[in-house]
Amino acid sequence: MKNKWVPALVILLLGCIWGSSFIIIKRGLLSFQPIQVAAWRLTFAGWVLFPVVVLTFRKLKKKDAWNLFLSGLLGNAIPAFLFSVAGTMIPSGLSGILNAMTPMFTLIMGVLFFQSGYTRNGILGVIAGIVGAIFLLAPQFMGQPIKGFQPLGALLPLIGAILYGYNINLIKFKLSHLSPTMVSAYPMWFMAIPYSLVLIYTNAGNAWVKDSELAWQSLGYLAILGIVGSALSMVIFNSLVKFTTALVASTNTFVIPVIAVMWGLVDHEKLTWNMFVGLGLAFVGIYLVMWKKEKNDKGGIVKEKQDAIPEQLKPDINQIHG
Repeated sequence: MKNKWVPALVILLLGCIWGSSFIIIKRGLLSFQPIQVAAWRLTFAGWVLFPVVVLTFRKLKKKDAWNLFLSGLLGNAIPAFLFSVAGTMIPSGLSGILNAMTPMFTLIMGVLFFQSGYTRNGILGVIAGIVGAIFLLAPQFMGQPIKGFQPLGALLPLIGAILYGYNINLIKFKLSHLSPTMVSAYPMWFMAIPYSLVLIYTNAGNAWVKDSELAWQSLGYLAILGIVGSALSMVIFNSLVKFTTALVASTNTFVIPVIAVMWGLVDHEKLTWNMFVGLGLAFVGIYLVMWKKEKNDKGGIVKEKQDAIPEQLKPDINQIHG
């Protein structure tokens, strides 16, 4: 019984960590520019995982280095910047909801670029996700603008989710022969190097000149975001996948937007009816994308089971981690 509860508790923990990343980004933006928030996050994460790079460097083959670099760029560096910019334009809860579109984009990117299979329910799930996104953006274009909401700010998390979707497929189809720890460590470390230079080039130290106390608080939040929300959480997630299944691990997708919305309410963000409709449709989309009919040897339908699509959600579904 105890062992059965462990995966559920780990899933809840990961959902809370990644669902909280959006409000933490918001706190980091109190002192730092969006590019600096992304830079601090990846710098902390990359250098925390650097020992893994040192210990496994001789195992790395040249043919994998480019794909790991690309994974870091598409799955970490660019989305981290996009979600940071979005944090200045839309409520953090809305960013969390839009991030929940990742499984739908995973399916689309797999079909378009990796010759991945798809099911009828998967297509219906994508449609549900698109309708959900329309509901999220509808009030802004119907003469009912939301305070603190800018349309571009809603598009940025969607672009981030698209990149996450591509990256998840890249890992599944090009990097699955590597250990989960290596797939987590190298992309972040590759991006930590240029982002460390970004901190110098953009004079991130000026934050302490303006307000030293607030700068330290923001840096503390970003350290948590990088070390816990990006580095350690990925190790935990990969371990969960190893000892259970990608299907079980991927259920944290349902937890992340709920936690993000809850933090938004705590932070007195205005959440409107369309956000909850959009969240509901996102859940429907996730469910359908992960579900298919299993057939027996004679071609008959035996039972419903959740698809191998979640295998594509293997190490990077949340990234999320916003």
